[in-house]
Amino acid sequence: MLDKNLSKVSKLLIYLTLILFAGILIIPFVYMISIALASPESNIKEQFTLLPMEFYLSNFTNLFRDSFSGERPILLWFFNTMLIVVLSIVGQIISSTLVAFGFARMKYKHKNKLFLLVLGTMMLPGQITLIPVFLIFRNLGLYNTLWPLIIPQFFGSAYNIFFTRQFITAIPGNLFEAAEMDGLGPFRSFTKIVLPLIKPAMAAIAIFTFNFAWSDIMGPLIYVSDTSKMTLALGAQSMSATSNPAGTVNMSMLMVMSLLLTLPQIVIYFLGQKYLFQINLGIGNSGTQ
Repeated sequence: MLDKNLSKVSKLLIYLTLILFAGILIIPFVYMISIALASPESNIKEQFTLLPMEFYLSNFTNLFRDSFSGERPILLWFFNTMLIVVLSIVGQIISSTLVAFGFARMKYKHKNKLFLLVLGTMMLPGQITLIPVFLIFRNLGLYNTLWPLIIPQFFGSAYNIFFTRQFITAIPGNLFEAAEMDGLGPFRSFTKIVLPLIKPAMAAIAIFTFNFAWSDIMGPLIYVSDTSKMTLALGAQSMSATSNPAGTVNMSMLMVMSLLLTLPQIVIYFLGQKYLFQINLGIGNSGTQ
C-alpha cells in the first residue's frame, strides 16, 4: 500500500514538473500572441503585456490587405514558400531513401567507406561550402531564382540517409530473398518491399524538411533579391528591418507574420509526432540486432 502511495506521489511530482516547464516554455509564444493583438497606440508607446489585454484583430486583416494592395505580397511569398517546401520534401524523400537502400542492401566495393564519407559531411559546417555553391548557381544563371533553394534537396541529407538506412537494415532479409525468388530486381524490391515498410521514416523526412524549408532565411537571403521572389521567413525579416514613418517597427504586424510562420510548424509536429517516436524505436531496434 505504501509503495502504491509513493508511486502516485512520484507520478504527481513528475506531472507537476512537466507542467511547470511547459508553462515556462510557452511564455514566449503567449507574449507573441499578446503583441500581435496589441493596438496601434500600444505599438507607438511600445507598451506590451505578457497576457493579451487587447484584441485588435485588425492587425491580421491589415496584413492581408497589404498583400492585395501590393505593399507586402504575403500571398505570393506564401506560394513561393510552399513551392520550395513541396519540392524539397519530394527531393529529400526520393534521394535519401534511394541512397539509404543502396547502403543497406546492395553489395559493392568500399560500401562502408563511402557510407562513412557521407556521415563525415555532417561535421562540415554549411559556411564552408557557402561561397563555392553560390558561385556555381550564379555561373549557371540561377541567381535571384528559387532553384538554388530546391535543387540541393534532390541530393539527399546525410542525417536522413543515416536513419533511413537504419530502418531498412531492420527489415528481415528473408523478404528480399523471397523477392529475388519471385524475380524482383533491386528497384522493384525497393518500391514493393522497402517503401511500404519505411513510411515512418519518410514521414519523418517530410517533417524535418518542412521545418527547415519553411523557416529557412539564410538561403533566400543569399539567393533572392526581388521582393516578388521572397519567402515568408525572408518577408518577416524584411518587415523587422522596415520602420514606419514614426521611426519604429510595427511589432504587432511582425508578430502576426511570426504567427503565420509558427502555427504550421506546430500543427505539423502534432500531426506527425507519432512518426518521430517510431523513428527512435526503429533506430533503437535496429541497433540491438
